[in-house]
Amino acid sequence: MRTVTRVSIVGLSVTGMLLAGAAGAAAGGVAVLTDQMLDRVTAGAAIVVTSADAQAIGVLSLTNATGNSLVVGGPSPYPGQPGLAPSMGAAEGTAVAVGTNLAFQNQPPPSSATSVMTNGAADGNLVIKSTINHTTTGAGGVTFQAGWTVVYGAWVGL
Repeated sequence: MRTVTRVSIVGLSVTGMLLAGAAGAAAGGVAVLTDQMLDRVTAGAAIVVTSADAQAIGVLSLTNATGNSLVVGGPSPYPGQPGLAPSMGAAEGTAVAVGTNLAFQNQPPPSSATSVMTNGAADGNLVIKSTINHTTTGAGGVTFQAGWTVVYGAWVGL
């Protein structure tokens, strides 16, 4: 339970920093880019997404779902071709649900379910993608699901 709380606090902190950074990046209007500015713009990138959800029904119902993603890029190995830079992205999601009636009688049947989906794509003539998703159902109405996707894209041999 302590790990779940720590992960939730970290996720909330990162979200707050991203929102504060986005507010500071608002432009004052349209700007014309010079050729030198355009040389630093990269056309290729990785895209990753995650979705996590949990539901539980019963006298005791507990749920938690988290998702995180990260995208990084590198410098282009080809001089004068910034659009041919390698990129990598990772997305992970977890969900846990517990639905139980304990020892209470005459209650609707308990249930628990989770849903975790991750996916991604990257540009390049060499693209590597790995996705894993696993669900475990335990005693006492516990359902746990975890998934992750890692993508890498690069332009090689040009």
